[in-house]
Amino acid sequence: MSLPTPTLALAAVACLASGFAWAGPQLNSTYQADAFGPIELRSDGEHLVGTAPAGGPCQRPAAEPILTGDFQGNVFLGELTLCQTGDTCTPSRSFPVMLVYNVEERALGGVVKLEDDCESPALPKNRMLVLRATEQGAAVTPATAQAPEQRQVQAPAPPPPSGGAAQVAAQRRLEPLDVAATLKLGQSLLPNNPFGASQQFQLVLSQEKEKNNAWALTGMGVAYHLRKQQPEALKYLDQARSVGSGAARAEAFFWTACVKRAAQESAFAQAALKRALQEGWSPPEGNALVERELQQFANEGTLYEALVKQARGRKQRVQGRDPQGAGSSSP
Repeated sequence: MSLPTPTLALAAVACLASGFAWAGPQLNSTYQADAFGPIELRSDGEHLVGTAPAGGPCQRPAAEPILTGDFQGNVFLGELTLCQTGDTCTPSRSFPVMLVYNVEERALGGVVKLEDDCESPALPKNRMLVLRATEQGAAVTPATAQAPEQRQVQAPAPPPPSGGAAQVAAQRRLEPLDVAATLKLGQSLLPNNPFGASQQFQLVLSQEKEKNNAWALTGMGVAYHLRKQQPEALKYLDQARSVGSGAARAEAFFWTACVKRAAQESAFAQAALKRALQEGWSPPEGNALVERELQQFANEGTLYEALVKQARGRKQRVQGRDPQGAGSSSP
């Protein structure tokens, strides 16, 4: 019978208090949680290291170890590195964790205590992290609970991924995706749900043929800008400007100007806004986010007055298939 989730922490304390000298479980495969994404777990004796691939909900620039520590029996004590969201929250930091390994379910789980009033896109609202072996799937039924006749008619389980986290990521890139519809959804989410929007843009960027999609990169930059994470925003916008062309490049220059204005780097903001207009940028019709940013420029007084007047004086783009910019419901 599987261990009920609410008793995980109590079981951990009981195991430690009992003084059992169990050897730690040997974990050498890919584990995953719904929001958390894949992580490659490798144990050496009682020591465990978990390496997460690039990207994911925390937008890691490269694969890196994010879970490290040691087992005491089936109880893991160590540190977990996660991103956080919130006005006063550290964007990324390591947290002490106590996780319990459930042998029947091949699952490692426990509660992660974040900073007060902070959330992480890698965790559900209850902050319960449950990593399961990928070949087991999201809902695992222990083999001992199956009747013989059930085992005879049960469909065979899919083979475990042989390439670990890298292969999981590759398989996701091969999944068909309606890029235009995903971009449209991401752009419509930006005003009220920047994190949800970034998930949609990341879906586009995870596709092998779309890893340099300038609209998705700009969308990521805008999402981070709205979350007041300027360095991350500029990273994506810089990439969008370097790979984009035409309207996409102009859009990236406009949002670069917005980020620089928010950072009070007026000279850079003026130069980027001027470049956006030179590249042909004009305010998309009905785009509340863009209008808000233009008003922020206007509030600076004469500093951006001429550029804002030039932008607002341009005719709105109404061409059917042209993307309408971040925050628009019509990409």
